[in-house]
Amino acid sequence: MDLAEAIATIELQQGQIMALYTQLEARDATIEALQVELVLKQFEIDRLRRALFGQSRERHLAQGPWLPGMEPQTAPQTPAPEPKPCRAKGDDAPTRKKPRPRLETDASRVPERHEIIAPEVKDCAHCGSALVEIGEETSTRVEITPSVLQRITTHRLKMACQCCKEAGVIVAPKDDPPITGSGPVGLSLAVDIATQHYADHMPFHRIAERYGRDGLRIDRGFLSRVAARVSDALRPVVESMEQQLLGADVVMGIDGTGIKIFQRHRCKRHAAYVLHCLGHVVYRMLEAEDASTILKGFEDFRGVVVCDAAKVHTGQISVGLGLKIALCNAHARRKFFEAKLADPTRAHYALDFYSTVARWERQWHDLDPEARLAQRQKVLVPLFEDFRRWLVKAYVEVMPRSPVAGALGYALGHHGGLTLFLGDGRVPWTNNESERHLRHIVVGRKAWVFRGSYEGAERGCVLWSLTMSCRLHGIDPRQYLLDTLTALSHTPHGLVWTLTPKEYAARQQTTSAAAA
Repeated sequence: MDLAEAIATIELQQGQIMALYTQLEARDATIEALQVELVLKQFEIDRLRRALFGQSRERHLAQGPWLPGMEPQTAPQTPAPEPKPCRAKGDDAPTRKKPRPRLETDASRVPERHEIIAPEVKDCAHCGSALVEIGEETSTRVEITPSVLQRITTHRLKMACQCCKEAGVIVAPKDDPPITGSGPVGLSLAVDIATQHYADHMPFHRIAERYGRDGLRIDRGFLSRVAARVSDALRPVVESMEQQLLGADVVMGIDGTGIKIFQRHRCKRHAAYVLHCLGHVVYRMLEAEDASTILKGFEDFRGVVVCDAAKVHTGQISVGLGLKIALCNAHARRKFFEAKLADPTRAHYALDFYSTVARWERQWHDLDPEARLAQRQKVLVPLFEDFRRWLVKAYVEVMPRSPVAGALGYALGHHGGLTLFLGDGRVPWTNNESERHLRHIVVGRKAWVFRGSYEGAERGCVLWSLTMSCRLHGIDPRQYLLDTLTALSHTPHGLVWTLTPKEYAARQQTTSAAAA
């Protein structure tokens, strides 16, 4: 082979190598495009799953299904990262929680008993002298005795005069508990049934099994009727709590969750809404999830409503009522979290911004509204102005129907409601407290699956309202129900508001302070 042929062969091989490089670049571009399409498809799958089965957790979205053997990939060709928002100084140091005691008893309710154990040996093994006490070693344990049930038979004596019959027969008054038609169930047993089901999430059949182990055989249908009578007796207390909420100029959080009602062929879905403020937590059962039903009773409310941006909250009816709507920033943040696989750079910038706001709000949690408002005006207003400028700039750069475009559009379209808390120190920046109150129903829903009837769900809202208000004030719901049912028999209707958990907790604090 001469030199000319060798040069031609080399040039031919170089051309083949360049063609292979071109094919590799085209393959890489195809792979990157498919990865972006895969992320977008996964976003649509998650959206459809939420539409079919309800909202899912962030953890579930972060661990969504992928093709076998393929790890989640971030979207390519993202713009250069923007500078991250400023962070609060001193917030990077981890906060150490105070250790909780492993076991702690209430001295007023748990009796204490001391046992003295002496050695069996009384004399010294060496000299035979009598042993004397020089000290002791102590150890403490807690034991439990199963429930002690008592069957009380009341004998009401009949009295009459033996000399004449003019006075007739005098019978001792009845000693029935203040629950109409409770039959053989005493007050303490009725309260225990209601507390276990509505505060501890125990289904009625498990409550019946528990009582069976203690020697009481009781039908679960009868348990349901007893709980219903307790709820009917306490309904005026919850109605007074709701009247106080809707008649005050306060900041009230609202939110709802679905509840299934048993029907003949299939369960029918309704919604339970929570209203909370002024130390009250009130649940309302709704026949329909439209705006007129949700906002029923808000005609005279002139405070601020904290909620999400659903149409039933921000539509024409709320505008007609003149409601001030403060939207939840946690919902806006969630949309960026869902979009972080499709556009990680922009999504993480927004997530860092909300993390900064959260750190500042934690620092100001214990401040009074005026001081909190001053801090928000000084620190957060400039941050939100910069964030809005970034939203406007980023929105014109992204694909119109991409996940991050939906998050940017949500934050821009509801900017006024999302920033309303900046002008009022009473308003929280998220509606997470409503979510925590609804969690009580959501967790219990795993136990009872559905309510037997719509009326049963309404009665459940009464007892959920009282038990969650008791939890809010740190009082025992069982003792509260006992004392309140006893007091209802001699409390005028106009003073029922004095029996709410808030007033009950205030009386307990006054009594404890006086005793101290």
